[in-house]
Amino acid sequence: MSLLVLVRAHVADNRVRLLRYCGTSAVGVVLGQTILRVCYDLFGWSGLVSNLLAFLIANIPVYHLNRSWVWDRYGPSRWGREVLPFWMVSLAGLALSSLTVGLVDAVTNNGWFISAASVGAFGTVWLVKYAVCDQYLFGPPPEDGEPSEPNQEMANDGTKSAGIR
Repeated sequence: MSLLVLVRAHVADNRVRLLRYCGTSAVGVVLGQTILRVCYDLFGWSGLVSNLLAFLIANIPVYHLNRSWVWDRYGPSRWGREVLPFWMVSLAGLALSSLTVGLVDAVTNNGWFISAASVGAFGTVWLVKYAVCDQYLFGPPPEDGEPSEPNQEMANDGTKSAGIR
């Protein structure tokens, strides 16, 4: 089966998830670019420092939106299976973004070019990040049998209680 056929089937089967992933990415871009431009234009910080701070702040809500809204995962985050791998993929985007922002910042003093370099670099990692999230982090059920939702205890009368183990 060709890659194009597989991609079309995935898009058809996961339309809502893909739209939510795009929405989450839009939130991250708007938040990150706002922080980057405030730090660069108003505070006069370097493109690299502004880009790093924007990444660190914007990536926190992006992780939580991806986990809960896009992939319907609830309960405590699993550091080894979800949090650390998510940040590792995100750090690849940061590394590429920092490299391009640093190069652009060295040759121009234009905030729009700095923003374009940042968005372009993160955009190249965007599809890879979706695939990693979908296949390894949030998509399949947990391998060790842990539920993705909080455990509910049984009350004395046989009903489920709101207590979380």
